[in-house]
Amino acid sequence: MSEPLLIVRNLKKYFPVKGLFFTRGYVKAVDGVSFTVLKGTTLALVGESGSGKSTVGRLVLRLIEPDDGEIIFSGINVRSLKNEKLLEFRRRTGIVFQDPYSSLNPRMTIYDILKEPLEAHNIDIENLEDYVVKLLERVGLGREHLYRYPHEFSGGQRQRIAIARTLALKPELIVLDEPTSSLDVSVQAQILNMLKEFQKIDKLTYLFITHDLGVVRYMANNIAVMYLGKIVEVADTDTIFSNALHPYTKMLLASIPVPDPKIARSREKSKLVGEPPSPLNPPPGCRFHPRCPYAMDICRKEEPMMIEFEKDHTVSCWLYIKK
Repeated sequence: MSEPLLIVRNLKKYFPVKGLFFTRGYVKAVDGVSFTVLKGTTLALVGESGSGKSTVGRLVLRLIEPDDGEIIFSGINVRSLKNEKLLEFRRRTGIVFQDPYSSLNPRMTIYDILKEPLEAHNIDIENLEDYVVKLLERVGLGREHLYRYPHEFSGGQRQRIAIARTLALKPELIVLDEPTSSLDVSVQAQILNMLKEFQKIDKLTYLFITHDLGVVRYMANNIAVMYLGKIVEVADTDTIFSNALHPYTKMLLASIPVPDPKIARSREKSKLVGEPPSPLNPPPGCRFHPRCPYAMDICRKEEPMMIEFEKDHTVSCWLYIKK
Protein backbone atom coordinates (compact mmCIF):
# COMPACT_ATOMS: atom_id res chain seq x y z
CA MET A 1 0.00 0.00 0.00
CA SER A 2 1.23 3.51 -0.81
CA GLU A 3 2.44 5.87 1.89
CA PRO A 4 0.76 9.24 2.46
CA LEU A 5 2.45 12.07 0.60
CA LEU A 6 0.07 14.80 1.77
CA ILE A 7 -1.85 14.93 5.03
CA VAL A 8 -4.21 17.83 5.75
CA ARG A 9 -5.77 18.21 9.20
CA ASN A 10 -8.44 20.70 10.29
CA LEU A 11 -7.48 23.27 7.65
CA LYS A 12 -9.23 26.64 7.96
CA LYS A 13 -9.33 29.87 6.01
CA TYR A 14 -11.66 32.75 6.87
CA PHE A 15 -11.69 35.83 4.65
CA PRO A 16 -12.70 39.08 6.41
CA VAL A 17 -15.53 41.12 4.90
CA LYS A 18 -14.72 44.77 5.45
CA GLY A 19 -17.36 47.35 6.27
CA LEU A 20 -16.91 51.10 6.18
CA PHE A 21 -15.26 51.27 9.60
CA PHE A 22 -15.03 47.68 10.83
CA THR A 23 -15.08 44.03 9.76
CA ARG A 24 -18.68 42.91 9.14
CA GLY A 25 -17.89 39.22 9.35
CA TYR A 26 -15.86 36.40 7.85
CA VAL A 27 -16.42 34.22 4.81
CA LYS A 28 -15.68 30.71 6.04
CA ALA A 29 -14.25 29.46 2.76
CA VAL A 30 -12.51 26.45 4.31
CA ASP A 31 -13.70 25.37 7.75
CA GLY A 32 -11.99 22.33 9.23
CA VAL A 33 -11.01 20.28 6.18
CA SER A 34 -9.02 17.05 6.62
CA PHE A 35 -7.87 14.47 4.05
CA THR A 36 -4.91 12.31 3.00
CA VAL A 37 -3.40 11.80 -0.45
CA LEU A 38 -1.33 8.65 -1.00
CA LYS A 39 1.82 8.68 -3.13
CA GLY A 40 1.18 8.03 -6.80
CA THR A 41 -2.60 8.35 -6.50
CA THR A 42 -5.24 10.95 -7.34
CA LEU A 43 -7.61 12.42 -4.77
CA ALA A 44 -10.50 14.32 -6.35
CA LEU A 45 -11.99 17.20 -4.39
CA VAL A 46 -15.52 17.69 -5.74
CA GLY A 47 -18.44 19.97 -5.04
CA GLU A 48 -20.45 22.87 -6.39
CA SER A 49 -18.93 26.24 -7.23
CA GLY A 50 -18.26 28.17 -4.04
CA SER A 51 -17.69 25.10 -1.89
CA GLY A 52 -14.06 26.07 -1.20
CA LYS A 53 -12.28 23.51 -3.40
CA SER A 54 -9.90 25.90 -5.14
CA THR A 55 -9.11 27.64 -1.86
CA VAL A 56 -8.03 24.28 -0.41
CA GLY A 57 -5.66 23.76 -3.35
CA ARG A 58 -4.06 27.14 -2.85
CA LEU A 59 -3.78 26.62 0.91
CA VAL A 60 -2.04 23.27 0.43
CA LEU A 61 0.66 24.96 -1.67
CA ARG A 62 0.73 28.02 0.61
CA LEU A 63 -0.19 30.34 -2.22
CA ILE A 64 -2.45 31.79 0.46
CA GLU A 65 -1.76 31.37 4.17
CA PRO A 66 -4.05 29.16 6.30
CA ASP A 67 -5.61 30.53 9.48
CA ASP A 68 -5.40 27.17 11.25
CA GLY A 69 -4.69 23.50 10.70
CA GLU A 70 -1.80 21.30 9.60
CA ILE A 71 -0.35 20.59 6.16
CA ILE A 72 2.10 17.68 6.21
CA PHE A 73 3.98 17.03 2.98
CA SER A 74 6.32 14.01 2.93
CA GLY A 75 6.55 14.20 6.73
CA ILE A 76 7.33 17.95 6.74
CA ASN A 77 5.11 20.59 8.39
CA VAL A 78 4.56 22.95 5.47
CA ARG A 79 3.25 25.81 7.63
CA SER A 80 6.58 26.07 9.46
CA LEU A 81 8.69 26.37 6.29
CA LYS A 82 10.55 29.60 5.51
CA ASN A 83 13.05 30.90 2.98
CA GLU A 84 15.10 28.09 1.37
CA LYS A 85 12.97 25.32 2.86
CA LEU A 86 9.79 26.89 1.50
CA LEU A 87 11.45 27.33 -1.90
CA GLU A 88 12.42 23.64 -1.87
CA PHE A 89 8.81 22.67 -1.04
CA ARG A 90 7.56 24.73 -3.98
CA ARG A 91 10.06 23.03 -6.26
CA ARG A 92 8.57 19.67 -5.26
CA THR A 93 5.00 20.79 -5.92
CA GLY A 94 3.12 22.46 -8.75
CA ILE A 95 -0.28 23.69 -9.87
CA VAL A 96 -2.22 23.78 -13.14
CA PHE A 97 -4.88 26.49 -13.11
CA GLN A 98 -8.34 26.42 -14.67
CA ASP A 99 -7.78 29.20 -17.20
CA PRO A 100 -4.54 28.64 -19.15
CA TYR A 101 -4.69 32.04 -20.81
CA SER A 102 -4.69 34.06 -17.59
CA SER A 103 -2.01 31.84 -16.03
CA LEU A 104 0.47 32.46 -18.88
CA ASN A 105 2.23 35.81 -19.20
CA PRO A 106 1.09 37.28 -22.56
CA ARG A 107 4.33 39.27 -22.89
CA MET A 108 6.59 36.21 -22.66
CA THR A 109 7.43 33.68 -25.35
CA ILE A 110 6.80 30.01 -24.63
CA TYR A 111 10.57 29.51 -24.23
CA ASP A 112 10.71 32.22 -21.55
CA ILE A 113 7.61 30.83 -19.81
CA LEU A 114 9.06 27.32 -19.58
CA LYS A 115 12.54 28.35 -18.50
CA GLU A 116 11.28 30.79 -15.85
CA PRO A 117 10.69 28.19 -13.06
CA LEU A 118 14.15 26.71 -13.69
CA GLU A 119 15.77 30.12 -13.33
CA ALA A 120 13.67 30.99 -10.28
CA HIS A 121 14.96 27.87 -8.51
CA ASN A 122 18.54 28.31 -9.76
CA ILE A 123 18.51 24.97 -11.58
CA ASP A 124 21.37 24.81 -14.05
CA ILE A 125 20.57 22.92 -17.25
CA GLU A 126 23.51 22.44 -19.66
CA ASN A 127 21.43 22.85 -22.82
CA LEU A 128 18.38 24.77 -21.68
CA GLU A 129 16.73 25.12 -25.10
CA ASP A 130 16.86 21.37 -25.76
CA TYR A 131 15.41 20.72 -22.30
CA VAL A 132 12.52 23.10 -22.99
CA VAL A 133 11.92 21.49 -26.38
CA LYS A 134 11.70 18.07 -24.69
CA LEU A 135 9.09 19.50 -22.30
CA LEU A 136 7.07 20.76 -25.25
CA GLU A 137 7.36 17.44 -27.06
CA ARG A 138 6.07 15.62 -23.99
CA VAL A 139 2.84 17.61 -24.19
CA GLY A 140 2.44 17.25 -27.96
CA LEU A 141 4.06 20.48 -29.16
CA GLY A 142 7.48 21.10 -30.71
CA ARG A 143 10.47 23.32 -31.34
CA GLU A 144 8.51 25.44 -33.84
CA HIS A 145 6.39 26.72 -30.93
CA LEU A 146 9.31 27.99 -28.82
CA TYR A 147 9.22 31.65 -29.74
CA ARG A 148 5.51 32.17 -30.13
CA TYR A 149 3.28 33.94 -27.61
CA PRO A 150 0.31 32.50 -25.66
CA HIS A 151 -2.30 34.33 -27.77
CA GLU A 152 -1.12 32.38 -30.84
CA PHE A 153 -2.35 29.08 -29.39
CA SER A 154 -5.74 27.45 -28.86
CA GLY A 155 -7.10 26.84 -25.36
CA GLY A 156 -6.01 23.20 -25.40
CA GLN A 157 -2.50 24.10 -26.55
CA ARG A 158 -2.20 26.76 -23.85
CA GLN A 159 -3.17 24.20 -21.22
CA ARG A 160 -0.52 21.84 -22.58
CA ILE A 161 2.03 24.64 -22.17
CA ALA A 162 0.86 25.25 -18.60
CA ILE A 163 1.28 21.53 -17.85
CA ALA A 164 4.76 21.55 -19.41
CA ARG A 165 5.72 24.48 -17.18
CA THR A 166 4.56 22.55 -14.12
CA LEU A 167 6.56 19.47 -15.18
CA ALA A 168 9.74 21.51 -15.69
CA LEU A 169 10.81 21.12 -12.05
CA LYS A 170 9.85 17.41 -11.86
CA PRO A 171 7.40 17.86 -8.96
CA GLU A 172 6.03 15.09 -6.75
CA LEU A 173 2.61 16.66 -6.06
CA ILE A 174 0.52 18.61 -8.58
CA VAL A 175 -2.71 20.45 -7.76
CA LEU A 176 -4.99 20.32 -10.81
CA ASP A 177 -7.53 23.11 -10.39
CA GLU A 178 -10.27 22.24 -12.91
CA PRO A 179 -7.66 21.90 -15.68
CA THR A 180 -10.13 20.83 -18.39
CA SER A 181 -13.34 22.69 -17.53
CA SER A 182 -12.73 25.45 -20.11
CA LEU A 183 -11.87 23.03 -22.94
CA ASP A 184 -13.88 21.19 -25.59
CA VAL A 185 -14.82 17.60 -24.75
CA SER A 186 -12.45 16.07 -27.31
CA VAL A 187 -9.57 18.20 -26.04
CA GLN A 188 -10.49 17.32 -22.44
CA ALA A 189 -10.01 13.65 -23.22
CA GLN A 190 -6.57 14.27 -24.71
CA ILE A 191 -5.43 16.32 -21.70
CA LEU A 192 -6.76 13.78 -19.20
CA ASN A 193 -5.09 10.87 -21.01
CA MET A 194 -1.84 12.84 -21.03
CA LEU A 195 -2.08 13.54 -17.29
CA LYS A 196 -2.69 9.87 -16.55
CA GLU A 197 0.30 8.90 -18.66
CA PHE A 198 2.54 11.40 -16.86
CA GLN A 199 1.33 10.10 -13.51
CA LYS A 200 2.27 6.54 -14.45
CA ILE A 201 5.69 7.42 -15.90
CA ASP A 202 6.77 10.03 -13.32
CA LYS A 203 4.93 8.53 -10.32
CA LEU A 204 3.10 11.80 -9.77
CA THR A 205 0.52 12.48 -7.08
CA TYR A 206 -2.51 14.61 -7.99
CA LEU A 207 -4.98 16.67 -5.98
CA PHE A 208 -7.68 16.99 -8.65
CA ILE A 209 -10.19 19.80 -8.07
CA THR A 210 -13.33 19.63 -10.19
CA HIS A 211 -17.11 19.69 -10.31
CA ASP A 212 -17.27 17.24 -13.24
CA LEU A 213 -18.03 13.81 -11.79
CA GLY A 214 -17.67 12.13 -15.17
CA VAL A 215 -14.03 13.23 -15.26
CA VAL A 216 -13.57 12.19 -11.63
CA ARG A 217 -14.62 8.61 -12.34
CA TYR A 218 -11.89 8.34 -14.97
CA MET A 219 -9.11 10.16 -13.13
CA ALA A 220 -9.44 9.61 -9.38
CA ASN A 221 -8.56 6.79 -7.00
CA ASN A 222 -10.37 8.47 -4.10
CA ILE A 223 -12.98 11.21 -3.77
CA ALA A 224 -13.59 13.82 -1.08
CA VAL A 225 -16.96 15.58 -1.41
CA MET A 226 -16.96 19.19 -0.22
CA TYR A 227 -19.92 21.38 0.68
CA LEU A 228 -19.79 24.96 1.94
CA GLY A 229 -16.26 24.78 3.32
CA LYS A 230 -16.48 21.28 4.80
CA ILE A 231 -15.85 17.74 3.60
CA VAL A 232 -18.98 15.62 4.00
CA GLU A 233 -17.90 12.25 2.54
CA VAL A 234 -14.66 10.48 1.64
CA ALA A 235 -14.23 7.08 -0.05
CA ASP A 236 -12.61 5.41 -3.02
CA THR A 237 -14.11 6.23 -6.41
CA ASP A 238 -15.92 2.92 -6.95
CA THR A 239 -17.55 3.15 -3.52
CA ILE A 240 -18.76 6.72 -4.06
CA PHE A 241 -20.36 5.81 -7.40
CA SER A 242 -21.90 2.54 -6.18
CA ASN A 243 -22.74 3.29 -2.55
CA ALA A 244 -22.76 7.02 -1.82
CA LEU A 245 -24.10 7.80 1.65
CA HIS A 246 -24.44 11.55 2.12
CA PRO A 247 -27.59 13.06 0.57
CA TYR A 248 -25.48 15.77 -1.07
CA THR A 249 -23.22 13.19 -2.73
CA LYS A 250 -26.27 11.29 -3.98
CA MET A 251 -27.71 14.47 -5.48
CA LEU A 252 -24.43 15.31 -7.20
CA LEU A 253 -24.36 11.85 -8.75
CA ALA A 254 -28.00 12.14 -9.84
CA SER A 255 -27.19 15.39 -11.63
CA ILE A 256 -24.68 13.73 -14.00
CA PRO A 257 -26.08 13.99 -17.56
CA VAL A 258 -27.09 10.67 -19.17
CA PRO A 259 -26.84 10.43 -22.98
CA ASP A 260 -29.65 7.87 -23.30
CA PRO A 261 -33.09 9.56 -22.84
CA LYS A 262 -34.71 6.27 -21.78
CA ILE A 263 -32.20 5.77 -18.98
CA ALA A 264 -32.50 9.43 -18.03
CA ARG A 265 -36.28 9.10 -17.66
CA SER A 266 -36.19 5.80 -15.82
CA ARG A 267 -33.46 6.47 -13.28
CA GLU A 268 -34.30 7.84 -9.87
CA LYS A 269 -34.48 11.62 -9.82
CA SER A 270 -32.81 13.32 -6.90
CA LYS A 271 -31.85 16.75 -8.14
CA LEU A 272 -30.26 19.43 -6.03
CA VAL A 273 -32.73 22.14 -5.12
CA GLY A 274 -31.99 25.69 -4.08
CA GLU A 275 -28.67 27.46 -3.80
CA PRO A 276 -25.90 26.92 -1.25
CA PRO A 277 -26.22 29.26 1.76
CA SER A 278 -23.76 32.11 2.08
CA PRO A 279 -20.42 31.09 3.63
CA LEU A 280 -20.56 34.48 5.38
CA ASN A 281 -23.50 33.22 7.45
CA PRO A 282 -23.68 29.41 7.22
CA PRO A 283 -26.73 27.72 8.77
CA PRO A 284 -26.42 26.14 12.23
CA GLY A 285 -26.09 22.40 12.57
CA CYS A 286 -25.50 20.50 9.35
CA ARG A 287 -24.79 23.04 6.61
CA PHE A 288 -26.71 20.99 4.07
CA HIS A 289 -29.96 20.74 6.05
CA PRO A 290 -31.81 23.62 4.27
CA ARG A 291 -31.58 21.61 1.01
CA CYS A 292 -31.75 18.08 2.41
CA PRO A 293 -34.95 16.03 1.97
CA TYR A 294 -34.03 13.90 5.00
CA ALA A 295 -33.32 16.75 7.44
CA MET A 296 -34.27 16.05 11.07
CA ASP A 297 -34.50 18.35 14.09
CA ILE A 298 -30.99 17.44 15.22
CA CYS A 299 -29.64 18.38 11.76
CA ARG A 300 -30.82 21.95 12.34
CA LYS A 301 -29.19 22.22 15.76
CA GLU A 302 -25.98 20.17 15.90
CA GLU A 303 -23.19 19.73 13.40
CA PRO A 304 -22.54 16.05 12.60
CA MET A 305 -19.07 14.63 13.12
CA MET A 306 -17.15 12.63 10.53
CA ILE A 307 -17.56 8.91 11.26
CA GLU A 308 -16.14 5.82 9.59
CA PHE A 309 -19.23 4.08 8.23
CA GLU A 310 -17.12 1.22 6.93
CA LYS A 311 -13.44 0.72 6.19
CA ASP A 312 -12.01 3.75 4.33
CA HIS A 313 -15.48 5.25 3.91
CA THR A 314 -16.25 8.24 6.13
CA VAL A 315 -19.33 10.45 6.15
CA SER A 316 -20.64 13.44 8.07
CA CYS A 317 -24.39 12.94 8.35
CA TRP A 318 -26.80 12.38 11.25
CA LEU A 319 -28.55 9.60 9.30
CA TYR A 320 -25.52 7.36 10.01
CA ILE A 321 -24.63 8.52 13.52
CA LYS A 322 -26.05 6.52 16.40
CA LYS A 323 -27.83 9.01 18.65
